[in-house]
Amino acid sequence: MDFLGIGLPEIILILIVALIVVGPKRLPEVAAQIARVIRQLRGYATDVTSQMRSELDELTREYEQVRKELEELRQVAAKDLDSVSREVERTVREAPAIIESSAEAEPEKRPSPPGEETTRDDDS
Repeated sequence: MDFLGIGLPEIILILIVALIVVGPKRLPEVAAQIARVIRQLRGYATDVTSQMRSELDELTREYEQVRKELEELRQVAAKDLDSVSREVERTVREAPAIIESSAEAEPEKRPSPPGEETTRDDDS
């Protein structure tokens, strides 16, 4: 028998000291009061433990919800970033061909280099 780290010899010693201090007439009354106090303390401890578990469960649920939302946002951001990256890569690959084809199609619309004057061939 071991109660709160107190063995049977210690409990017997405590009862003998209590019998001497309180006396044989009041010992049952004091023991009953001590038992009531211990039951109340256990009840308080149970209530506190229950409340702590409840709060911890609620915090865990909130944490999981926020974690799930952040994971969803991360996935959306990664998907968007991947899409933009592919679009940029495609544009970079196609840019030289687009520039070359537009230069060949409209050579007269190319701007003249700075400092050169444009000459007009007017017969009038």
